[in-house]
Amino acid sequence: MRRFIIGLGVAAFFSLSGISAAQEGAVKLADGVYGIKGPGESINTAFVVGERGVFVYSCDLNDYDRRSKLIREASGGKPIRFVANGHYAFDDVGCNHMFAEQGATILGTPALAKELRPYWPERRAAELKQGRIKKEYLEGKNPDMAMPVVLFNDKMTLDLGSHSIELIYMGKAHTPDNTIAWLPKEKILFVDDLLFVELHPTADERSDVAGWQRMLRTLAGWSPTTVVPGHGAFAPGNGSKPLLELDRYYDTMRAKIKAMKEAGKSLDEIKKGIRAELGEFAKWPRERAIPETAAQVYRELSAK
Repeated sequence: MRRFIIGLGVAAFFSLSGISAAQEGAVKLADGVYGIKGPGESINTAFVVGERGVFVYSCDLNDYDRRSKLIREASGGKPIRFVANGHYAFDDVGCNHMFAEQGATILGTPALAKELRPYWPERRAAELKQGRIKKEYLEGKNPDMAMPVVLFNDKMTLDLGSHSIELIYMGKAHTPDNTIAWLPKEKILFVDDLLFVELHPTADERSDVAGWQRMLRTLAGWSPTTVVPGHGAFAPGNGSKPLLELDRYYDTMRAKIKAMKEAGKSLDEIKKGIRAELGEFAKWPRERAIPETAAQVYRELSAK
């Protein structure tokens, strides 16, 4: 396993004092460790305030003003030194270039870079056309600023002095490039779209649901004290329960699709009827994700 340790060698760090308590909207998970709940079903942001600066994991450009303000308030104005992403989707990587322009180093895997390089310019054009995001955040911006400039294959360790953060490439699950952040001392996990909490998850032809479930069980086996999901609610001390709950969701969906398939149901019939078969999970929001997720589970069952 290739391992990188980043500390004072990447940038000169300065000691700043007077870190304020997290303001409303930033949830304190441990000393210097915070999560920001995205509005509604939107992606969450996690960040760590260390002696040597701030690490940010995932940020939605549509909500940039609020999230960057909360990070500044919780950190006492310390600089954002490092940014990493759970995967390449725009709601995750959208703020990369904004942080990079302020001096942050974007970190990632070759898998992330491969997916992101063709995707980011296309998504920027689409967002400009839709007009949901401030034009000055996208117009004239260099796509390269959003790309990772320090690459790692398997694992990278960040040393912020007071905090150690392990970035770990998990492989193909929700998408081909899933990366988590693990704080071993605090036993806190940032997992991005590997975890949807009480929301129907999204899987499609890019996904490996069986592999995704193995990752969920592996991460639960680390006995985390707190897990920050990509989407959905979280709180300090939520532990492994939400990871195992999503694993059980997929077990339920797979069993029901298998039974429907063996009963002669077509894929279209399964996509239309599977929600009613999900029992306690049927009431979860994001029902729009169910048909394509069911189609991917069906494809994996058929491949076997």
